Amino acid sequence: MSFKDLQVDFAKWLRDPQSDAQFAAIEPRRLAIYKRLIHNNIKQFLRNGFPVLQKVLAPAQWQQLERDFIAQHQAKSPLFSQIGQEFVDFLAHYLPLQGNPQQTDFPPWTFELAHYERIEVDVRFKALGTEWQPLAAVDEDTQLNLNPTAYLGIYDFPVARISPDYQPKSKPNEPYFVLVYQELNGDVKFLELNPLTAFVVEQLQQKPLTLTQLFEVIKVQFTSFDQAVLQQGLQQLVVDFAERSLLLSRP
Repeated sequence: MSFKDLQVDFAKWLRDPQSDAQFAAIEPRRLAIYKRLIHNNIKQFLRNGFPVLQKVLAPAQWQQLERDFIAQHQAKSPLFSQIGQEFVDFLAHYLPLQGNPQQTDFPPWTFELAHYERIEVDVRFKALGTEWQPLAAVDEDTQLNLNPTAYLGIYDFPVARISPDYQPKSKPNEPYFVLVYQELNGDVKFLELNPLTAFVVEQLQQKPLTLTQLFEVIKVQFTSFDQAVLQQGLQQLVVDFAERSLLLSRP
């Protein structure tokens, strides 16, 4: 057996907790310890990265995901910090929502909840530079800069509400918009949005706009709204976003 073949067999053995393969050159007790360390480390990363998903799934379901992720997933990144993203990528191909009819017992929101929890982690570790400052005042010509850590998630299910006490059985009629962002003090917050406020965020993600420019874009998109009411609502929204550190200024 070549060294490469030995490495492949060893990796397969490490991945599969039920494998009884033997490697004569290594003491079985030491091999078992090494395998246990590998599995426990990966499982700990998953539990830390997806605490809500672990709580809402049945223990057997969560253990199945852990086991199959380790046994089946071909990771693209060797970094421990990317294990969470690798798990989300794995779920995208593993769950029935993504076309795998074998996994029919998982809730329909499993993938979206995992994706949302990973976004929270990504936002937490984004670097919000010291050049960003609170937006103290807003007038019609103030440039509105969206917080660069902000991520707009669009889901079928209300993922930020899912808990042991709330687990929707069917998909709501309307999409669910949630904004995840980092405040200037480093805290991560989320904000549920309606279609209009989500549209505002999408426009500011593309480029900074003034209040006047933003209103011109919005009134074209939401023609059923009274323009005076729409303008007043937009002004209130911008003030609220500024107070939440969603809109920032850069000297």
